[in-house]
This record gives sequence, structure tokens and C-alpha cells, in this order.
Amino acid sequence: MSQPNVTITELDGALAVLPPSAGKVYALAGHSTAGPLNTPATFARVKDVIATYGAGPLVEKACHYIERYGRPVVLIRTAASTAGLPGTLVISGVVGTSVVTVTGVPNDDYEAALKVLTGGTIGVAGITYQWSLDGGRTWSPATALGTANTFAFPGAGGLGLAFAAGTLVAGDKVSTRTTAPSPTAAELGTALDALAVSIVDWEIVTPAGPIDGDMFDTLELKLAALAAAGKYRAWIANTRMPNVGETEAQYKTALDAIFSAKATLYGDLCAGACKLTSSVTGRKYKRPISFAVGAREASLSEEVDSADPNLGFLVGVSIRDANGNPDEHDESVNPGLDDSRFTVLRTIEGLQGVYINRPRIFSPAGSDFQLLPHRRVMNLAHAALRVFFMRRLSKVVLVDATTGFILEEEALEIESGALAVMRATLRTKPKASGVLFALSRTDNLLSTKTMTGDARIIPLAYPEFINLTVGFFNPALQVQAV
Repeated sequence: MSQPNVTITELDGALAVLPPSAGKVYALAGHSTAGPLNTPATFARVKDVIATYGAGPLVEKACHYIERYGRPVVLIRTAASTAGLPGTLVISGVVGTSVVTVTGVPNDDYEAALKVLTGGTIGVAGITYQWSLDGGRTWSPATALGTANTFAFPGAGGLGLAFAAGTLVAGDKVSTRTTAPSPTAAELGTALDALAVSIVDWEIVTPAGPIDGDMFDTLELKLAALAAAGKYRAWIANTRMPNVGETEAQYKTALDAIFSAKATLYGDLCAGACKLTSSVTGRKYKRPISFAVGAREASLSEEVDSADPNLGFLVGVSIRDANGNPDEHDESVNPGLDDSRFTVLRTIEGLQGVYINRPRIFSPAGSDFQLLPHRRVMNLAHAALRVFFMRRLSKVVLVDATTGFILEEEALEIESGALAVMRATLRTKPKASGVLFALSRTDNLLSTKTMTGDARIIPLAYPEFINLTVGFFNPALQVQAV
């Protein structure tokens, strides 16, 4: 039997205060329907992102990261002069006589569809339908068309359908795959410039939409400039998703034509698409895989290889249809994009879910920077050494009165300090197997005022191939000891 009682529930998170242990923030740049342009701002709650930025790829990507990993994100809305476009209208088994056309401009990537439940004549009440923005993976409740001859997909910007005079018949279905508005390379560059001078301590930036060759070059230029200024960062981006009807071979050929001559030591270029559960609407939208890959990477410690199956599958991500057949790129089924240096998704026999195949840096052949952890760990070393040696600038150094070179005890003290900061950064929680530092003893400091040294990092190993032998064993055939 229940008793009279007073229950008090303590609420937390109402102030949206960022935790001091949150570390470096994940940065996202891209299109949204609202919010200030080229102005970085940090958010820790889904509802605040939606209230500020409305809808679009930037909102969807940010909300996925916040909800899935519970971490803050810095957002920067770009201009998007490349307008969103509806795709070709696909008419499936239509019996009605009304000619249907697609209208308006979408605000995001959608697989928009409408199916007729109850037929009738356009302009006469009685027609009912359902609509979907994710290819029919989720459908709206039954809705009456009334006497209208147009329909607007709710929440999709201006995307809609127009119905000419005639009839619709139960079972008629039309669909179109849209593309979201997107920035030009110059507009992305403007946003990155604003992000570069932000006081927010971010580490990885991801464009919310796909990039082309010009955007690749812009990302490379801007991050190289940041590194030269002592700000060590990385980027994760995605190529365009496959076009409707494009085969795996055609997709790879098209991407190779754009990116095969390009290389970076800062970036991870993803390819392919996935179905990702929206943290805004709950629908299962087709998305660039960088939505999931970037979020997973940004949530991990710098030295962790995101391909480790022990991290678990990517939650809310699928690359197979309802029957379990591949309908998006799966490197385990159609290998090849990894060989072209793209980061892709895979399935693993015996394990459920979807995994990252390999977090590849889109680096040139022979580079030491093969995986994103290599870049991220190196960035840590860069930053630690820079801070240490910034404090050595213009500081008194004794030289040998005979040779004019640095005194040995001075050199040893500097080496000891440099090694200490490297060890504290990379060896407390092993993010490297070892660190080395040596200061030159032959710098002519009196004339050149220049000190030189060599730092080396012994990286962690990430086994990708394991070869075993297995066979039967019969103890009776073994020689017995006397």
C-alpha cells in the first residue's frame, strides 16, 4: 500500500555549463537554416542547437554527437550559395492520371516519398496519404489531402509536390532524393578563418556536408596555416554520397578522378553513405559516413584506433537493408575504397553492427602518417614542445668561454625539461611507446641566436593482420618419457 510522501527530483544540466574535463572540443562547419554566419559558438545540449540553428546538416551532425557521446561541440554556420536541389521524381506503379511534379528547395539531404492510401480526384476531398523523408524507413500517420493540389513536406524547407488535375489511386507512390544546400570552397574557407581565431580549444573539424577537390585544398591550406601558427589540428570530411543507380565501380572511379592526385598529413577523407538515426527527428536518414566516423573519433583519446572492434559497433548506423543485404558501401563486401586511401565502414563476420574499417589519413605513399591517431598524437607532441620552448625564448643561456657553444650542463637541463613535458603528455597514459629528445651542442648561439634540437616519438603499434595456425593433436602419437 502506498503512503503519502514527498519526492524531490534533482535536475542537472539546466545551465549548460561545460565540464572542465571535456578536453578539446569537436568543431563542425556547414549549412543550417538559422543562426549567425561565420561565428563559432559552443553548445552542450541538443535543444539549444536546434533553437539556435534550426535545421540542416550542421544541426543533425551536432545533435548526433551531443546525444551519442554527451560532449560539447563548437559550431560555425557557413554561407551556402550552392542551393539545395530536389532530385529526379521517381514514379513507382502510378495508376492515377494526375501528373505529379516536385517543387521547392530542400534544406537537407532527404529521400522524400509520398504514397497514396485512399484514392480520389484532385481538388475533391477524400484522398489520404503518408509521407516520408527517409526513404520509407519511417512513415507519417495517414493524412488527408482535402481539396488541395499541393503538398509541402513538413520540416524540409520548401520541398513539396504539385498535383495536376486528375486522379490519384491507392498504392500510387512518388519519391525523390534531394541534396542539401552547401558552401563553396571560399565560403568554407571564410568559416575556417573565423574558427582559427576562436578562443575555443578545438582539435578536429568536420564539414557537415560533402567536399570536392577545391574544398579538400581549402581544408589543407587552412590547417597547414594553423600548424605554422602553433595551432595543431586535424580534419575529417566526406566525399559526396553515391548517386542514385551508381555502381560501386562507378563510384570509386569517380572519386579517384577527383582525389587520387591529392594528399594530406592532416586529414581523414571518408567515402560512402550510411543510414543514421536522427537525434532531431528519430528518422533514419541517408548520411555521409563522416557523421558517424567524426563523432566516434572526436570522442576517443588521441592514441586510440577507432577501428578497434572492442569499442563496439556504431550505434544507430546501418549499411544494410531491412533484409540484411548490403545497400551502402561495405568494405568487407566490396573492397577497394580503402585501397584508394578513403576511410570507409565495414561489417565483421560473427559480430553484429557496423564498424570503421581503418581511420586512414589521406596521406601520400610512404608517409609515416597512416592512421588518424598518428596525426593526433603528433599534434600533442607539437603542442607540448612548443609551450616548453616558448618559455625558453630570450632566456639566458651560458656558453663555453672557449668554444662559444652551449655549456653541457645547460644543454642537459634543457633536454631534461623537454623530455619531461613529452613524457607527461605522451607516456602518463601511454599514447606513445617512447620519446626521445636531443639538443644540438654545436649551435652558434652568439651569432645566429638559434637553438636546434631533435624530438622523436616511438609510436604505438596497431596490429591489422594476425596469422595463426590451427590443427588437431593426438597425445597418443607423442613419445612418452621413460
